[in-house]
Amino acid sequence: MMCKVLIFGCIAAVILMTAAYGAPTTTTPIPPAQLLSHAIMDLEQLKNIDNDFLDFYTPNDKQECSQTTLECYLAELKVLKEDVEGENQTHITNIEKNLNKLKVGNSSNPTCKKCESNEKKKFPEFRQELESFLQSMLREIV
Repeated sequence: MMCKVLIFGCIAAVILMTAAYGAPTTTTPIPPAQLLSHAIMDLEQLKNIDNDFLDFYTPNDKQECSQTTLECYLAELKVLKEDVEGENQTHITNIEKNLNKLKVGNSSNPTCKKCESNEKKKFPEFRQELESFLQSMLREIV
């Protein structure tokens, strides 16, 4: 009996503390500008990756095919993630999470190039193009 009183007392205390501190009941969406800014900051941390043996499809369609371009960059980031370790892998995971939140529905636009039809570039150029693409998306939002 004493054990039940103690358990219910603890549960009541937790409920009161939750109500008092205003625990969120729903998650508020992160604004797209903030997602892009975070992705750009993580991308900056990848400047020193030494990867001269892999080629990455690097889209150059910026405006009219932004969703297809975004998906292509995400696919290529998965390839890169398999080749790096530690902190670099964490930065890539963060970029993927932020960019996945920017995807909008079905992006299959027949006028946009398939990822594999884009030019292949080494990582430094790929990273620079991705950063440029994200900055252009950020300018559109702000």
